[in-house]
Amino acid sequence: MENVYNLITVSVAPVLFALNLVCKIQRRRKAGPWPLENKVVLITGASSGIGEEIAYEYARHGARIVLAARRQQELQRVEQKCRELGAKEVLSVPTDVSDETQVANLIQKTREAFSSQLDALYVNAGLSMGEPFESFQDLSVFRTLMEVNYFGCISVTQQALPLLKQTPQSRIVVTSSVAGLVGIPTRTGYSATKFAVRGFYEALQGELYDQGILVTLVYPGPVVTNINATRLGHGPADLDMEGAMTAETCAKLMVKATKHGKKELVMTQKFKMGRMLEGMVPDLWAVLARRAAKRFLKVKAQ
Repeated sequence: MENVYNLITVSVAPVLFALNLVCKIQRRRKAGPWPLENKVVLITGASSGIGEEIAYEYARHGARIVLAARRQQELQRVEQKCRELGAKEVLSVPTDVSDETQVANLIQKTREAFSSQLDALYVNAGLSMGEPFESFQDLSVFRTLMEVNYFGCISVTQQALPLLKQTPQSRIVVTSSVAGLVGIPTRTGYSATKFAVRGFYEALQGELYDQGILVTLVYPGPVVTNINATRLGHGPADLDMEGAMTAETCAKLMVKATKHGKKELVMTQKFKMGRMLEGMVPDLWAVLARRAAKRFLKVKAQ
């Protein structure tokens, strides 16, 4: 029966692709023109990596930027560079997204500084992990990952939503991972949080689309940041990053996707193909994904 279903799917694929194109065009029209100048953007995880580079991209275009992360000294460094690059205004708010009181303070300061305007929320803060599941003696790492990567995301989103609803053509942009498309060995807890994020924001888009708020889920492949060096667990921190994208390139692609109001952005050709194959040939996709994951997670030779 499953094979029959797959054959039917393949036979109607041209029609489905055509309908998908129509939907994509409609969404692009809904996104409208979205110049970056004077936009108010809030970025979590803004003290390094992808979040830092997103801030710089907006600064170059004269946006007004709210920076949020735990490390105040690093936030101040990013704030200074944003000003040098041309940002109209920059507000830094040290924030741990897993603390709802701190998140409430972040949103309140944003409201006061920019008269309740918020054009884009970048949900970017997160932690990673690297160790086989059977090596863990308890669930503390998994709970921490879920608190930051999942509940931290939806906490910021929930409290920012009133501002987004008051701002025409607003955006929510979520940094997920290819680990949110396929489970990656030694990153069980991390993958779980990213699958949760994917489900939540795909459902939320259904609630917000008619209100004019577009949600974009971003699935980067390997990106050169310090998230692996600081990840949880006792596995080796030095991963094989051959062919990894720079954080700057990733940020530029994300900002472009934000302007166009894309539903999702899968950054590598390998996983773009996998995204299409996932539902049609799931067993083949699982084998290919496991092989790709093992190559990515291979520790560099010392």
